[in-house]
Amino acid sequence: MARNIGPEDRVVRIVLALGLAVLIYLGVLGNIAAIAAGVVAAYLLVTGLLARCLFYKAVGLDTSVQEQPYSTTDDRAGL
Repeated sequence: MARNIGPEDRVVRIVLALGLAVLIYLGVLGNIAAIAAGVVAAYLLVTGLLARCLFYKAVGLDTSVQEQPYSTTDDRAGL
């Protein structure tokens, strides 16, 4: 599967995952909420590190930066 998560999206996912992990560690959430937050945090962390998201692929969304071909002045002048 090709990468479909851009650098900004990756940072946001990793920060959210770490924030949820801190909330779980501190015991702020109840038992069921802690389990759900743990699953979400794990998914966000894995997708942030790998830059691949199954939900983005299902929807057809791609936030990754696509490389543009380099053009020289010779290419623009038609030479």
